[in-house]
Amino acid sequence: MNHIDTDVTAHQIGPLVIMRGTATPSYRVAHPECFGRFTVVALSHAKAIRKCMRRVALMCAANAAREQADREASACE
Repeated sequence: MNHIDTDVTAHQIGPLVIMRGTATPSYRVAHPECFGRFTVVALSHAKAIRKCMRRVALMCAANAAREQADREASACE
């Protein structure tokens, strides 16, 4: 299980929620570049949190796919 430290500030401006913050893993993770600063605009706090989690998940999936492609390319050489 990964533990992630976050520092988040959320502002509601009319119907929009603007969430800004940073996420850093507190333990060694496979893709530290998936974490960092983020800004999300959504219609509720829950949607903003889901958007942030989805963004990290998509970045980690993309990095894992690149690493796998690199491993396969080096195995063919």
